Amino acid sequence: MDELRSELPLYRNAIDWEAHARDYRMPDVFAKTVYLWPRERIRELQNERFLKLMEVGWRNPFYRERWTAAGVQPGDVKSLDDIVKLPTYTSDDVKDSLQNNPPYGDFHGVDATAMARTPFKLQTSGGTTGTPRGTLIEPLAWETQALSGARAMYIQGARPGDVMQIPMTCSLANAPWLAYKACHDYLGVLPLTTGSGIVTSSRQQLEIAFLYGANLWTSFPEYLVRLTEVCREELGRDVRELKTKFLRTYLGPDIEGTLRRDLEERWGCPVYDTYGTHEIGTGGFECPHQNGLHLMEDCVYLEVVDVDTGKPVAAGERGNLVATVFFRTRPPVIRYNLRDLARLMKEERCDCGSHFRRMDHFLGRSDAMVKLRGVNLYPMGCLAAIKSDERTTGEWVCIVDRVEAGGAPRDEMEVRVEVRRSVATRAGLQGKLERRLKDDLGVSVQVTLVDEGSLDELANTGGREGKARRLIDKRPAFQAGKT
Repeated sequence: MDELRSELPLYRNAIDWEAHARDYRMPDVFAKTVYLWPRERIRELQNERFLKLMEVGWRNPFYRERWTAAGVQPGDVKSLDDIVKLPTYTSDDVKDSLQNNPPYGDFHGVDATAMARTPFKLQTSGGTTGTPRGTLIEPLAWETQALSGARAMYIQGARPGDVMQIPMTCSLANAPWLAYKACHDYLGVLPLTTGSGIVTSSRQQLEIAFLYGANLWTSFPEYLVRLTEVCREELGRDVRELKTKFLRTYLGPDIEGTLRRDLEERWGCPVYDTYGTHEIGTGGFECPHQNGLHLMEDCVYLEVVDVDTGKPVAAGERGNLVATVFFRTRPPVIRYNLRDLARLMKEERCDCGSHFRRMDHFLGRSDAMVKLRGVNLYPMGCLAAIKSDERTTGEWVCIVDRVEAGGAPRDEMEVRVEVRRSVATRAGLQGKLERRLKDDLGVSVQVTLVDEGSLDELANTGGREGKARRLIDKRPAFQAGKT
C-alpha cells in the first residue's frame, strides 16, 4: 500500500484532530463546559497556554529582538501576571517587518522549508487604514478561528439544519471565510456564500434567501439595512417573512442602541454584536442577553491599555485593545496593540451563566482620531447623531482638511450625510445634526446633506465589498503617510 501514500503536505494530515477537539471544545461541548467554568479555572487554562506560547515567542526573531531590546530575559515572565513586562507592538511594526524581509517578514518566523511543508492560508487586514497587510494562517489557527465563530453562533442559537446567508465575498478578508467554515465544518449549518452586493445583486440575494430559506445572516449593518429596503422596493415583500432567527453583525460604537433597534425592527429578530480581527478571529460576541460581548477567553487574552502611556487601565476605562492569541504559533501574536478602542466590563457572572469577561462596545480606532481645536474625536462617534433622524439613510463620511483661518492653518471636519430620496423636506435637518454632533463630539463640525447613494463610492457603502469608510483625511501630513 506504500504506493498509495502521498508525500504531499496534505491539509488533513497537518492537524491532530482528536487533540484539537480536546484542547478547543466543539460548540455544544464548549457551551456546557469551558464557557461555564469559574474564573479561577479559566485563568489556570490561560496561564498554561500563555507559558507554552512564550516558548514559541522566544524562538521567533521578531519577538526575541523586541523583548531583548526591552530588557526582558526568558526567565522574567513566569505567568500571565507578568505579561505587562513584555512590550506591545502595532501594525506599523508588522509592516516594517514585512517590508524589510518581504514578503512574510521575520514576524512570521517561517522559511522556504516551512512554506513547502505546511499548507498555509494567506489572509489580509481590511485595508481601511492603509495597504492591506498579509498574515499567514497555519492549519491549527485556521480551524480554531472558525471554531471560535461557530461557538459564538451556537450560543446565539444556530443549530444543525439552519441556513446562514453570508453576503460577503470569501476573498483575502477573513470574516466571510470564518463564517463559512464555522457553519460548514463545525455547526451543520448550510452556508449560502452569495458574496457581496457587487458579486450577487441585492435583489438576487433576497431571491436566494427566500428560495433556500435563509434564517441566519452575517454581514455588516449597513448592508443588512439596505437589504430590507431592496426587499420592500424591488420585491414588494417584507424581509421579516424570512423569519430570521438572528443577525450576526458588527455594531461598533452603537452606545445608545440606535442601530441595533433599527435592525431588530426591520428584521424582526435579535441582533448580536461581534468583535474580531483577521489576527484573532472572533475575539468577542454577544450571548442572547445582549449585555456586553463575551471574550473568547480560552483562545485570546485581551487587555485594555491607555492610548498614550500603554499602561493597563481599570475596568470601565477606555483604551486600546491588546491581544495575545493562544492558538497561533506562525506567526505568534503576543501583546499586539490592535489600536481598537474598547472598555472591559467589571468581572461578574453573566445571566447566561458564563464567567467569561465582557467588553461593552468596539468604540472605533485610536489611529483614526482627529484633533479639532484641542478636542480628540473619532468618526464612529457620529453614529448616534446620524441615526437620530429617520430622514437620513444612516450613511455618512467625515472629511478632514487643513484650512487657512486668519492667517493660521486650522483643521476642520465636514460630515457628509445621506438623505433618503423619499423625504419630503430637509428643513431643519442640517442644523439639528450639527447641534447633536456638537453635543456628542464636543466640538462644532460642518454638516453637508447629500443625496441617497451619493456616498457609495466615497464611503464604500451601498453593498460594496468590505467595511464602510468613515474618515477621509486630506491633511498634508496624512497624505504623506504620517500619523
